[in-house]
Amino acid sequence: MKPLKISDILSVLLCLSTIIFGAAVYDRLPDRIVTSWSMTSGPTGTNPKAFVVFGMPIIFAVVTLLCCIYTRWLERRERAGKLAPIVRLLFPLLFIVCEVTIYLSALGKLGDIRLVVCLLVSVIMILVGNYMPKIRKNWLVGIRTPHTLMSEEIWYRTHRFAGFTVTFGGIAGVVTTLLGLYIVTFVIIMAAVFVPAIYGEAVYYLGKREK
Repeated sequence: MKPLKISDILSVLLCLSTIIFGAAVYDRLPDRIVTSWSMTSGPTGTNPKAFVVFGMPIIFAVVTLLCCIYTRWLERRERAGKLAPIVRLLFPLLFIVCEVTIYLSALGKLGDIRLVVCLLVSVIMILVGNYMPKIRKNWLVGIRTPHTLMSEEIWYRTHRFAGFTVTFGGIAGVVTTLLGLYIVTFVIIMAAVFVPAIYGEAVYYLGKREK
């Protein structure tokens, strides 16, 4: 296995960097912080602030490190494709945005949390959608079903199709979010994920019927 590189260490440090911001506002945070919300913007789950500030970054840093190790293993076998930038850059940045959003919400600096979440997910979909056709078969990112994982052809065809649906879904999600149609955005996001999975199953069964 290739040794970890500076880019991997930087990814882990990015995850841990949110501790700095959390520690700076620690005294101003409530004892329990809301970390999940419903589609009506109501809180559905809370955690102790010590866990949010220190525990969550450490857990995500460990997960990111394991993902980087896995990516290096794929690179050794020339099967990483475009997975590396998603793992080493997008994963940490996604966590940073989520963690800072949680802090700002706890400090009363955000209005409707759905605006931030839906907009964030939609933008990520646009970014990931452009990479989908170039992602090689793996266990981290992509449309991972038993049939896509068992066949290179099904994986490729499914993700080529997903590149269009996810990108288009992200663009549509940005528009509906800015219009305040959060439920519509949620439906679009779900459809952009599940439609390619259904397409992959259709490719498998149609190919099986032809044989």
